[in-house]
Amino acid sequence: MLGSGRGGGVREVPYPTRGLILRFALLTGMAIGLVGISALIQELQAASTAWIVGQSHWSRAQQHATLALSRYLATADPDDLADARAALAVPLGDLQARHALEAPDADLARARRGFLAGDNAPGDVNRLIVSFRYLGRLGYFRDAVRLWRTTDADLLHLQALADQAQALHGSGGMTPALHDALQARLQGLDVSLRTKAQAFSASLLRTSGIVRMTTLVVGGLSVLMITVVAVMLARRVRNDLIEHESRFRAAFYQATVGMLKLDMGGRVVEANQAMADILEYRRDALLHLSLQELLVEGELVVDGTGAIDWMRQLRPAELRFRRADGGLLWGRWSGTVVHTRGREPAAFAIVEDVSQNHALAREVEHHASHDPLTGLVNRREIERLIELALLDVRDRGGMHALCYLDLDYFKLVNDGLGHAAGDQLLRTFADYLVGAVREGDWVGRLGGDEFAVFLANASQEEAKRVLQRVIRTLGQVSFQHGEGAPKVSCSIGVVEITAEAQDVNWLMSAADSACYAAKEAGRNRVHCFNESRMALDERRLEAERLSSVASAIAENRMLLYAQRIERVGDPGFLHYEVLVRMRSPEGALQGPGEFMSAVERYGMAMALDRHVLGLLFRHLQVCPAHVKLLGLCNVNVSAQSIAEPSFLAFVTDLLERNRGLATKLCFEITETAAVSNLAQARSFIDAVKARGCRMALDDFGSGLSSFGYLRQLPADMLKIDGMFVRDMESDPINRAAVRAITEVGRELHMTVVAEWVESADVARQLADLGVQGLQGYAIERPIPLERMTQQGLWAIHPGAASDGAHGPA
Repeated sequence: MLGSGRGGGVREVPYPTRGLILRFALLTGMAIGLVGISALIQELQAASTAWIVGQSHWSRAQQHATLALSRYLATADPDDLADARAALAVPLGDLQARHALEAPDADLARARRGFLAGDNAPGDVNRLIVSFRYLGRLGYFRDAVRLWRTTDADLLHLQALADQAQALHGSGGMTPALHDALQARLQGLDVSLRTKAQAFSASLLRTSGIVRMTTLVVGGLSVLMITVVAVMLARRVRNDLIEHESRFRAAFYQATVGMLKLDMGGRVVEANQAMADILEYRRDALLHLSLQELLVEGELVVDGTGAIDWMRQLRPAELRFRRADGGLLWGRWSGTVVHTRGREPAAFAIVEDVSQNHALAREVEHHASHDPLTGLVNRREIERLIELALLDVRDRGGMHALCYLDLDYFKLVNDGLGHAAGDQLLRTFADYLVGAVREGDWVGRLGGDEFAVFLANASQEEAKRVLQRVIRTLGQVSFQHGEGAPKVSCSIGVVEITAEAQDVNWLMSAADSACYAAKEAGRNRVHCFNESRMALDERRLEAERLSSVASAIAENRMLLYAQRIERVGDPGFLHYEVLVRMRSPEGALQGPGEFMSAVERYGMAMALDRHVLGLLFRHLQVCPAHVKLLGLCNVNVSAQSIAEPSFLAFVTDLLERNRGLATKLCFEITETAAVSNLAQARSFIDAVKARGCRMALDDFGSGLSSFGYLRQLPADMLKIDGMFVRDMESDPINRAAVRAITEVGRELHMTVVAEWVESADVARQLADLGVQGLQGYAIERPIPLERMTQQGLWAIHPGAASDGAHGPA
């Protein structure tokens, strides 16, 4: 030891003591080195397992993304697209991490974010980064990384395909040909990615085998070296090796994927608990079973001598395994043969349970053909089954019956008791129908409150008897929901499926037409199809018109026109009504009379109203000079729109974002729409007037209870129905009606406007009666809104309109 002599010098440490210190330091250094080696071995093994598990997440996410994207191509459901993008984020996250590490200046933070996005465990992220940076150029690991890089282009193509599908669905441009082409591209990318992922997995397993052999060799050399240095260190080495073996077994047995070690005869030597859980065996019962006993017949690959062909057997694949209870499961299998000097070669395999993926694929197939609410077959499956029935009668003769059922007054239940009650009613009604039909028949849901029933080998008359019994017994069924127990009835249309039927579309149109006739005849009855071909063609033409409107909205072919409303005594006041026209793909202009009946019948009026308001607001926003001169702009709102709270929310949001336009707007609703939806109309009027807008009752006088409802509808303007105005010169009754409406409006402090003013004489008579606003061809024909809002145009309107000389509408 060091100390101070009497003379203040330093005494030299005796040699034996120094030797003990050096020996202790050596032993300590060896011990520290051994601990370091053990830790390194553990980290290498953990990193190897992390790469294998990460690749499993990568592969599963890629396949899930492909499956979700395939669903999205077929259904255009945004949830499927979101599901695909969420799954695709896993391999893209790993791609981002690798790019960050391969950069000249490695971006570790970006790499960490990428691996976390790749669904890797947070505790494994640093292992992945370190092993990539320091082992990425070595041997098998380098080959694995090279194989990984080959997937980059396919992943980016898959992401681009998702973007393209979203764009096509969003624009309405998805055609069957494009759908098939995109599906083919998607399948090609899936096959390519699966192949590359399997090669990557196999390479990682080879790397894992090398890592294991390397760690065993390093461990053995460490033990030998420590034994030579000192017996004292041997015990510590032995303990460390025991600890190392425990950690290795822990990594093997605690892996989240199934792991097997097999001898060359196919006998299970080692198996972890995850493997036992997958096959539902006790782990000890799994040992010593043969691979042939675990696989379904046909999955074991043998050579000409009957021995297992390990080279082909261990290729990555999805194999069918047999569980302990005899049930089947799908497992993603990959493995490698490890040759260790002095030991028999052994096969190491990883098995991941992918039964859920296969079940998901079956579920997707089921969802594609079944209605999620009722469990009945959906419209697409109904059409397929009708096609089969049509082929059947053409091949074998006979006939079947196709029936359309529509619940009567379902909207009252839905609105009165809530959507939950409506859904419960639909489910109960579906169950009732399934129980009411015969064996061999089927029931499907077309959508909304419409159902289809197929009666096999039944004529119209036979079907009518069956369905009349359904209607009678349906009236005795109570559909209880909370405190409400609505009585349910339905209208039914029937058409025969015979060899003479044109096609599926014709049959469905005929059944729909018959159902509509049953409703028109008073509901709660059966109507057999007997319409003329002309009537059915007209119904189909109306459906085509509806499709044309939807296309015109999507392709921005709906045009806004404006017709001036002249204020009596003040022709300079800028006031007009906004009208809508539709331009066909060929360029022809169509008025509302050609498409509004289809829009209103099939419930598309609210979509059209939203589109028109959006166009109007956008146009006025870019015409500030015109808005400054504008006195009032009338715009129509349909009965369907005012009955929907979501439409009121849409309008109020527009007004809040464009407060300067509110005082310039006057919303028009028809008298019949207001009376039939009195509460909703009152809510709509109160909401828009609170934001500065005005309200007009359009076509006033056409209803039977007009005057009685005026006090309940705080409108600012009455627009007299044109049927009173047009003939008032020759019809004293119409003139008296105009006078009465004008006097009532004046008493209620409402501005009265007359429509359909088609002559100067009628205009003078209306002014004499006290009507304050005039609208019609005698005042001005409708012109494009762009012309109406041209700067300087309004200044010439009064003079230009005075002689009634106007161009065509």
